[in-house]
Amino acid sequence: LKLAIISKAGCAIPRLVCAPMASDSANVETPDAQEQDGSSAHETSASAGNKVAESIAKKGENSYYFAHSKPAEDLSQANCITGDGSRQLASLEGVQKITTEEVKTEEKITWREDYAFGDDGNKVKVYCEFPEGSLGHPDVKVETHFEPLKFQLILRGVGGGNAVFGITNGAHPLSGKIAPEKCQWRFNSSKSRLTITLFKEEPYETGWATLKKHVISQHTGWN
Repeated sequence: LKLAIISKAGCAIPRLVCAPMASDSANVETPDAQEQDGSSAHETSASAGNKVAESIAKKGENSYYFAHSKPAEDLSQANCITGDGSRQLASLEGVQKITTEEVKTEEKITWREDYAFGDDGNKVKVYCEFPEGSLGHPDVKVETHFEPLKFQLILRGVGGGNAVFGITNGAHPLSGKIAPEKCQWRFNSSKSRLTITLFKEEPYETGWATLKKHVISQHTGWN
């Protein structure tokens, strides 16, 4: 729109008045446009909901949207489980090294039952044979345990191997009491025989006919 201003001299001075830019008017959103956008969004949401329902109805549990068909779980009555503080699950200081207790496995022992014994007056000797020279290996270790009516020896490292051997009278008591503090063991010169010497508590008692005392069982008779 052009306007003219008359000066005092009677000359007309043209003046240019700018109209609003087209871009500004384009950015002005009318109520009708807003209503149309809202309607379009609602239709899109309804369409998506129909597709979800259609998928669930068609595929059931195999539908990708099956989890959405379940009602929201009510957690208002849920119980909060807390610990006593003895176990630490996380640290604010970042990753930390957790120490664990060493798990100990039960040692497998091969109990030898093929030993022999002989009564020698005030003592009884038990003999157990091993491969030639195997008892002379530097790794051989002997663990002993003597009680008045029981003896037990554990051998490790025989022949340098990992096998563990044991010799004992087991659950059956000895035929007579022994003196634990006097009992001893030794290897022969060829390192192939273990001899266990059990000293009797009463040196002049009757000789032992058996190494183990026979007991009467009410279920099986003599053992």
